[in-house]
Amino acid sequence: MKLLQRTCAVLVATLALTAGVPALANADEAGESDQAKMLVLQAIAMLVNDPNDMMGVEERIGDALEAPDKAGVDMAMVEQASTALEDGDRRRTRDLLQSSIGAGPYLGNGVPRPILQTSGEPGAPAYAIGADTGTAVVLDPYRPDRGLDDGEIVLLAISILAIIGGLLLAWQVKPADTVRQLRRTAPQEEA
Repeated sequence: MKLLQRTCAVLVATLALTAGVPALANADEAGESDQAKMLVLQAIAMLVNDPNDMMGVEERIGDALEAPDKAGVDMAMVEQASTALEDGDRRRTRDLLQSSIGAGPYLGNGVPRPILQTSGEPGAPAYAIGADTGTAVVLDPYRPDRGLDDGEIVLLAISILAIIGGLLLAWQVKPADTVRQLRRTAPQEEA
């Protein structure tokens, strides 16, 4: 009886996995955004966080060009970004994508608008004002300095010498009697 139950359980699990895995693999297509702005933001994030995945960036830009909801995106700039990506110019691609949604560097010919007058229109920079965070701009990844330069080595050596000097002074100038010895020799007060 237990063998039959185990066999049925394994069969049901196998069928569930066989039917479920292909559905999960195709979930990318079904859940893909139909908003060009979201696809452009994904392309910018991929350029910054995974610069070796040019196929993914190219796919997101192509999807953005074909997206039915093009609100808030300058599609001419997205096409220019696609051309820049084909030419291998990642920096220009990113700048054009950011400008296409109203974020990033100002690429216009005239003087940029003052900071307090934000338009939020594609092709014009969107400034952070009031409660707005201005998070549409994706910053370069932070890569901290991992080595020691000459000044840091000198400062490290001085610090080590100061610690050693302090320890030597503490050993040389210590009192002759310890606290334990002083407590033993102190007169006891009677209560």
